[in-house]
Amino acid sequence: MTEHFTFRSEVLQKFNDESLYELFIESFEAMPLAADVNGDYLCMHGGVSPDLHSTKDIDRINRFVEPPLKGFLCDLLWADPLDDKDARKMAFTENSQRECSVKFGLEPVKKLFAKNHYLSIIRAH
Repeated sequence: MTEHFTFRSEVLQKFNDESLYELFIESFEAMPLAADVNGDYLCMHGGVSPDLHSTKDIDRINRFVEPPLKGFLCDLLWADPLDDKDARKMAFTENSQRECSVKFGLEPVKKLFAKNHYLSIIRAH
């Protein structure tokens, strides 16, 4: 994904150092996938996945692998919410803008909140 969204080329253009890019990747791979803040907020880079039912599901993921272009790990990193007009109609749909992961609607978020007692999801993008 860092190559697809030009991060790699930006690092190489600005610093001309492949080893620096590799250090970025190592640090990304060591970051936590998500955080539960006081049981009220679920923080993640991406968003909700069809496979996300509780934070225990996140704890079971092998974090130290190359993220695939679809599935639970990919969704936590790259899923996006549906536009307001579609969010009430659909649970999940393909994410053609990113060419990976899913877009999620309101219903999966409401189910996640009800089951885990969250007040909000905080996303990086």
